[in-house]
Amino acid sequence: MSVLRGNIARVTPAENEDEEVLESWTNPYIAEYERRSDFLKATNAYHVNLKLRSLNLASYAFSRNAQEMVGHVGRYPGFGQFTSAVSDPYSDELARLLHNTLASASSLISGQRVVLRHIWPKIGRTLSEFESGEYTNKRVEVFETDEAEFIVELRNYSQHYFLPRLEPRDTFSFDSHSTSRDLQFLLEVKPLYDWSGLAPKVKPYLEAAGESIALLPILERYAQSVREFYTWFWAKAEEKLKDERAELEARTAELRAWGEEVFLAPDWFRKPGGEPPPDWNGRRWMRREKAKIRLNRWQLGFTSRRGITVDSEGVAEVGHDAWTPIYLRA
Repeated sequence: MSVLRGNIARVTPAENEDEEVLESWTNPYIAEYERRSDFLKATNAYHVNLKLRSLNLASYAFSRNAQEMVGHVGRYPGFGQFTSAVSDPYSDELARLLHNTLASASSLISGQRVVLRHIWPKIGRTLSEFESGEYTNKRVEVFETDEAEFIVELRNYSQHYFLPRLEPRDTFSFDSHSTSRDLQFLLEVKPLYDWSGLAPKVKPYLEAAGESIALLPILERYAQSVREFYTWFWAKAEEKLKDERAELEARTAELRAWGEEVFLAPDWFRKPGGEPPPDWNGRRWMRREKAKIRLNRWQLGFTSRRGITVDSEGVAEVGHDAWTPIYLRA
C-alpha cells in the first residue's frame, strides 16, 4: 500500500517583516482513509488474522521440512553404491533435516497455543471452557501417547544436548522368485540416557524398545498427528471468528472501494513523466470509472452491528457503532 501524505505546510510572510505565519492544510480524504485504516487495525479480528498468518507459516515450515527429509531418505544410495565417502555427508544431512522437522513441529504447536489464548483467553488463572474441555480432550487424544511423548523428548534432546544421529540398516532377503529390501534408519537409545534432562516418563518406552529404535515410521505417525490436530484447531478458530472476520473483510472492502474513488487517477498519471494517450478525454474517463466504482460501492453496501435494544416500556433504541457510513466524496 502506498504511503498517503495529507499534511501540507507553508510559511508566508506576516505584516511584520520580522514574523512569519505557518499555514497548514490536511487533505480530508487522506485523513479519513488513515483514520479508518487505524480503526480496522485495532480490531480483534485484524490481530487474530496476523497471528493466524504466522501460524500458517509455522505449518508451512513443518510440512516443508518433513517433505525434504522424506525426499532425502528416498535418495539413499542403492545396493553396491554405498561407500564411506557417501555415508557421512548423507547421515549428516539426515540429522540436520530431522532436527529441522522436530523444531518446526514445536513451533507449530507453540503457535497454536498462542492463538488459542488469544481467541479463548484465560479468566484470571482459570482456563476457558473451550481450552479446559474440547481442546484438552483433543490434545490428550492426539499427543499423550507413548510415541508422541518420545518424539517430544527427542526434540528436547536435539535442542538442549546433541543432534540425534540415525544409522542406516539396509538388509536384503532372497528367495527363488524375488529379492526384497528392508531399509531402516535406527536411533541408538544409549546416547539418550547420557542426557541428564531426559524425562523419566519416556524411560519405560526406551527400555521396551531395546538398543535401537526405527525412528522414521514413528516420526511419520507423529507428523500425521500434528497435521490432524492443526487442521482441527484451524477449523475451530475459523468457526469462532467467522462473524468478526466477515465484518472486517466487509469493512475493508468498503474502505478500499471508497479509496479507489477519491484517489482515482489514470495509470499514465502515476508514472514519472507520464503523458496521456492521444485524444484522451479526462472528463469522460473520470465519469466512466467513477460510475463503475460507485456501482461496486452500492453493491458492497454498509456493514454495521449497532443492534437494537428495547427497554421495559417498549421503547426501541439503536445502538452505537464507531464504524459509520463513508459519505465524504471527491
